[in-house]
Amino acid sequence: MVASVAATDIEKQIVDLYRERFPISKQHHDKILQFIPGGATRSLSYFKPYPIHIDYGQGAYVFTPEGHKLFDVTNAYGALVHGHGDPAIVGAVQAGIAKGSQYSAPTLGQYELAKLLCDRVPGLEKLRFLNSGTEATLFALRTARAYTGKDKIIKMSGGFHGTHDCVAASTQKGVVTAGIPAGMTADIIEVPFNDFDAIENAVSENASHLAAVIMEPFLGAGGIVLPAEGYLEHVRAVTAAQGVLLIFDEIFSLRVNTGGCQKLFGVTPDLTTVGKLVGGGLPIGVLGGKTEIMNIFCHESTSEPLYHSGTFNGYETVMQAGIAAVKKYDEDAVSHVNQLGESLQRGIMESASNNGLNIQCNQIGSLLNIHFVNEPVTSVDQVAKSVTQLHDLLHLSLLNKGIFSIPRGLLILTTVMTGEEIDFLIAKIDETFTELMPLVRDQYAHLLL
Repeated sequence: MVASVAATDIEKQIVDLYRERFPISKQHHDKILQFIPGGATRSLSYFKPYPIHIDYGQGAYVFTPEGHKLFDVTNAYGALVHGHGDPAIVGAVQAGIAKGSQYSAPTLGQYELAKLLCDRVPGLEKLRFLNSGTEATLFALRTARAYTGKDKIIKMSGGFHGTHDCVAASTQKGVVTAGIPAGMTADIIEVPFNDFDAIENAVSENASHLAAVIMEPFLGAGGIVLPAEGYLEHVRAVTAAQGVLLIFDEIFSLRVNTGGCQKLFGVTPDLTTVGKLVGGGLPIGVLGGKTEIMNIFCHESTSEPLYHSGTFNGYETVMQAGIAAVKKYDEDAVSHVNQLGESLQRGIMESASNNGLNIQCNQIGSLLNIHFVNEPVTSVDQVAKSVTQLHDLLHLSLLNKGIFSIPRGLLILTTVMTGEEIDFLIAKIDETFTELMPLVRDQYAHLLL
């Protein structure tokens, strides 16, 4: 299809305005390219024509070297739940690091954060600290294999569990991420999320060699695809019936409730990984679960405990930040930020309807994902149908209007935000939808009401 002049002009105008508004970021990008391939040391931070640079953040906003104040709905992809520079977290870090950052020994800070988490999250009876979500899921799989003596793992297509080899590779689509040996998928089985029969059959057929099922309670990076009614209960039942461990990866989803999705939906796994908000904006990973499983690490319970080391495990400064962040994320805070999410969801869908758009916005708590798809999004295959060009232009157009969002349409809220700020965000999204409508009418008529 040949784009009309009007549709072509829309894209050019948005990109040209972006270049005009963020020229110093372009200078910084060119400079950093000299030493960092791609100009960003995290793949998700790059986007065309070049990524913005951030000088600092405060509360619900980030500030660019050009002097622009941007309302931040990226929030470190979920690692921030109280915004930037939260006074309680900053104070805890300052006081803690003045006494030293790491001691190569257990601390009461580790005890306090561990107790906070175990008191809140049903599946956490005992836990161990790591330094990232990737490390947490890596050791979750190793723990499951060591405990069961079995090798195979089931994961969900579209589920994200970090970047270590066996979870970063895809088996379902026949694609292995570059640099990962094909053999890393030999013991990985993928099934579609929300497919009741697929998970039951896969567990049953592989039970004798199956250590665990690892899954997000909803697909996070996969588009905020929520579980169908009864699906999590079904997975729990079929794994329990076959003696297979169930691992909930709640690194992203923990924020929806003080006890995560497992508390919200009333389904308790055998092992749980958490992270992101738990570190108060600093790097952390947590692996925990049932006492009898976690005692595989215990020097006092076994003569050959599973080995788990790491220079920065239980890093004391992170413990202090995490204690402050978790204490502050109480029932009232969760209720407040989740209500903001519901308001934003309503506003986005009203704006879409008023603009004549038939699109979707999936939401749970303070997490939302816009999809340029004309039917309810309940599977990763539907997420894949979302129009990439519209996502890219939505992202750039919102930046031009003072909103820092995630290119794939993911919006993440924090407790410092107000209803008035959510109204401002809705207004800017509405302006962007209006701006994109000539392009939609010209090239994507299937998205029209």
